[in-house]
This record gives sequence, C-alpha cells and structure tokens, in this order.
Amino acid sequence: MKVVALLASPRKQGNTALLMQEVLKETEALGAQTEVFYLNGMDIKGCQSCFACKSQSDCVIKDDGRQVLDALNEADCVVMATPVYMWDMTAQLKTIIDRLFCFLNPDYSSRLAPGKKVLWALTQGQPDKNTFLSTFEKHGKMLQFLGFGESKFLVAGGLRTPGDILSQQNILQNARDMAKWLVTAE
Repeated sequence: MKVVALLASPRKQGNTALLMQEVLKETEALGAQTEVFYLNGMDIKGCQSCFACKSQSDCVIKDDGRQVLDALNEADCVVMATPVYMWDMTAQLKTIIDRLFCFLNPDYSSRLAPGKKVLWALTQGQPDKNTFLSTFEKHGKMLQFLGFGESKFLVAGGLRTPGDILSQQNILQNARDMAKWLVTAE
C-alpha cells in the first residue's frame, strides 16, 4: 500500500504538516509506504492548456510537477494536506490539481487505476469546521471525475498559531481513525 501526501502549506512544520504527519504515522504503523511532497519547495508550473497530454498520455511540462504526477498515478491513496486560504486550498495545491488534467483521456475517461481514496486534511483559523467544507466537497467530486475514489474530510478549526493543533487531541485521534480508513481495503 502506497500513500502519497501533498503538503500544500508554505509552513513546513505548521499545523497542516502536524496533522498530515499524524495521519502518515498511523498509515505507516499499519504497514503502508508513504511519500510526502512539500509543494511550496518545488518548481511546479501551471497547466499550459497545450493538450499534449491527450496525445502523449502524460504531462509534457518538464518540471518538479512530473514527479508528483507520477507518484499520484502509482499511489493507492492520497492525502491532500492544505490550510484553508480565502475559502479554498492554497495556490500550491491548486497548481498541481490543475495538472491532473493529464489523467484524462481525450474522451474524458480516466487513465488512473480506480479506487484511490483521498483524505483531505484541512486546517483553518475559523472555529466552525463546516464553514468551508462545501468547497472541499466540490473538489472531492472533481477528483472523482478525474478517476480518484471516495474523498473524506478531516477538518481542524480554531488554529491561530503553529502547534495549536497539538492541543486538539480529538482531531489527532480523528486523524488516526481516518488513516485506518485510508489504507483499509473495502
């Protein structure tokens, strides 16, 4: 079982990273292999709408995004770890999400192996965990259109400073529970 995690926060050790690490510790304890991409530290260009991926079967942009796309293609499940910025994911994650267009055939069927579960690990300052959830549910449906499997959402709210999440033991337990869902065959 291979889990690929995309850390989309510019803070390498902030609340989003800590939440993601809690999930990954549990997946590793359950025997999964993990790979993390710190998107803010990578050179990833946006989709150029060149449509070359429709005739060549993968993205032709030669940048760090290629290794992320290859890893996502090979993954059994995915963790999308992002703080909420302006009601949505960070620009770092949106850039690679746009590049997922390469996983669609010209007829818009998916090139991905079916059933890759997706866990959205979300952190936010807003205490109400439901405030932005509909935005991410929409993104989960978009990933299903691209060929990914079911999405679940782990939301940690009321975070003001790095490390605040460590005092939210219920969220950390939810992270471990979600990790079990992520790597368990259904």
